[in-house]
Formats: sequence, structure tokens, C-alpha cells
Amino acid sequence: MKMLHSRMVEVRFEAVTASFVASGAPEGIHDLGRLLESLNNPAIARQIELARPSVRPLYRAGRAAPLEAPLLVRRDEIIFANFEGPYFTRGTVKPTRTDTPVLLLAPPFQIQGVIGIEPGADATQALRRAMEGFFVVRHARVFDGEGVQLGEGEQIIVNGGAVQMVSATRRRIAAGASRTPGPEQASEDAAPAAAREPRAA
Repeated sequence: MKMLHSRMVEVRFEAVTASFVASGAPEGIHDLGRLLESLNNPAIARQIELARPSVRPLYRAGRAAPLEAPLLVRRDEIIFANFEGPYFTRGTVKPTRTDTPVLLLAPPFQIQGVIGIEPGADATQALRRAMEGFFVVRHARVFDGEGVQLGEGEQIIVNGGAVQMVSATRRRIAAGASRTPGPEQASEDAAPAAAREPRAA
């Protein structure tokens, strides 16, 4: 049993909401495929259960509080999330996808990156379908509402229900030129951890 446990990859999930960031080991989930299935199936659970969790306010990156009991996070409160772990545990080949640029407005964030759609599919229709649940955005950059970059990640999971506007475009809403010096540094200090550092999934 010890050998089997040592071969298991430790997975971590970090959920960013409008008011807090929660992280921990998602109960019963060992790969990204299972996580997306769980997030997109209300019959499984309306919450994600995190073991060995910690939680902190959205804009207080250095003040995470570890909790002594599992934490339940409502799926519909998640704006975007990070997942550390394998794509699939075993035996599954990633489907062929075409990279399509995307801009998502999910207050208080705007998110820029690419999503994978079926070759030949209409991008706008593919986005319409994606927004019905949680979906993966790769090469993601996260900005505040005024366009100041908060961070980036190799891939994040976005809640389509939190997205107010979406477009298959490479453009984004840029910050105004009249901002006072130094806001980028202040914004990076306040950025959710999920958006600040690239993570492999």
C-alpha cells in the first residue's frame, strides 16, 4: 500500500472567487479530466471538497490561513481555478484541437488566452458551448478590470457561468494611459496566487 501511495501524483486545486482564494487537495480527484467532469456535473456535488485546505482574502497573497478540517467551495462561486496534476491518470489520448484566441470578462477579472476547439468549428459557437460549464484556457493572462496585468499561467480553468462577455479575439481592454506610476507592481502584489505563477497540469 505504501508503494502504491508513493506512485500517486499529489494534486492541488486553487479556486479564485470574487472574495477569497481557497486551495487544497480535491477529494477523489486525481487528474484534470476527472476535475472537469466533477465541476460540470451537478449530480456529483454542488461543492468541491478540499483536504488539507488553506484560505485567504482575494487581495492578500501572503496571508493564507491553513484549516484543520476539509473545506467545501461552491462551484458556482469559482471564477477561475488552477490545477496541479496530470491531464488524465492513464490510457487517454488528448483529442485534436485547434488553438483559438479568446478574451473573457469575468468580473473582477479579464482573462486572455487560447482555448482548444474542434478543427473547422466556428469559434463563436464553440465559445457559446464552452460557457455552459467549466473549460480550460491555456497560455492565460489575467488582468484586473482596467487592464492591468495581475499574472499569468500555463493553463487555468474558467467558470463559464462567471463570464459576462467573451470574444474570439487577440485584443484586450488596455489600462488607461493616465494611471499613476507604479500600479503594475501594486497589482502584482495583490494578484491571486493562481494567476501569478505558471503551473503545469
